[in-house]
Amino acid sequence: MPKTYNQVPISSAIRELVDTIEWGVVNDFDMSTIEWNDEEVSRPTDDAINAKRQELADAFNATEYVDLRVNGRFELQSNDEGEAVPVKVSEGYPSIADQLDMLWHAIDSGSLDKTSEFYLALKSVKDANPKPTGGQ
Repeated sequence: MPKTYNQVPISSAIRELVDTIEWGVVNDFDMSTIEWNDEEVSRPTDDAINAKRQELADAFNATEYVDLRVNGRFELQSNDEGEAVPVKVSEGYPSIADQLDMLWHAIDSGSLDKTSEFYLALKSVKDANPKPTGGQ
């Protein structure tokens, strides 16, 4: 699920924007709770903080998108002892070796088109994990 800027903590954005530790945030998702204590370093504007939050969300989404396509999707589920464990719920891309084998067979049989196993295997992963669009 793509992250939006308002899901990125304010403190994460401030740490990226300024080189000072003279500040605090009471509620990491409420701009009015920023406590600025550094008289030598100006507090970033709310717009600058939100722009950085968006940049961090976009970076997370780009990384998550690649990870989902490569490794598949996992969800936490309870095991027999009631412990939360990651369980793969959808596959990522086949291994490179498997992709090359599928490609070889598609070329060898003359069926390298949108009905080939190679194409369909990659397309299913791309469809399940679409590339995020910027500015969410």
